[in-house]
Amino acid sequence: MANPWFRVYSEFATDPKVQSMSEAMQRRLMMLMCLRCSDVLATLQEDEIQFAMHISADELTETKALFVRKGFTDSEWNLLNWDKRQFNSDSSTERSRKSREAKKATSEIVETLRNVAATPPDTDTDTDKEANASVGSADKSPRCDTQSVVDLYHEILPELPSVRLMNDSRRKCVSAFWRFVLTSKKSDGTPRATDAGQAMEWIRGYFTRARDNDFLMGRGHKAAGHEGWQCDFDFLLTEKGKKHVIERTATHA
Repeated sequence: MANPWFRVYSEFATDPKVQSMSEAMQRRLMMLMCLRCSDVLATLQEDEIQFAMHISADELTETKALFVRKGFTDSEWNLLNWDKRQFNSDSSTERSRKSREAKKATSEIVETLRNVAATPPDTDTDTDKEANASVGSADKSPRCDTQSVVDLYHEILPELPSVRLMNDSRRKCVSAFWRFVLTSKKSDGTPRATDAGQAMEWIRGYFTRARDNDFLMGRGHKAAGHEGWQCDFDFLLTEKGKKHVIERTATHA
């Protein structure tokens, strides 16, 4: 019997929910998919899942909590979107049938094009131009996954105040910050990011640089009037926060 296989979509490389996780967590998610594909996941106890992933009990607990929070699994390790992403038609017989149908459809299209080529051209060019002028598509920026940005903040800056409430005002600030990352350039003239995966990676680096900033992390002397001030998620999204992080680093941010 051939090895069972499953679908992995290219968005795995750019999905903020995935790319905001560490490489270790991404590997564990892939391992979970492999276990599900083999039809053994539902039969495994947690210690067996731990053994399959080659991790400790504490790491398994951390992994489960993260996967549940991100909506990858439920509390019983069931992959929530598995059936939606995998199809019964993923078999050699079904693929062969589809291939034959595709070839037949292609032949019909070629025949239609031949018939069109033999037809005199339409001379009503003005009408065609007007029709074509109405056709267009707007460029769409990669979707901002607000929760993934918050998760990165919690992961890299656990010492700072946690984000416990996500209201419209905060969502707008995160969206504005996301647009900044995707539309602005570094000091060396190169884009900070051109897709969601790059944007999340840049934001990871941004929070990491904030962690190395003594002022933002409350290390050292504070000026008079700022003794009780503490950096938080909201401040890091502001123009002032960006200046503190970006302009006080040796790298091209």
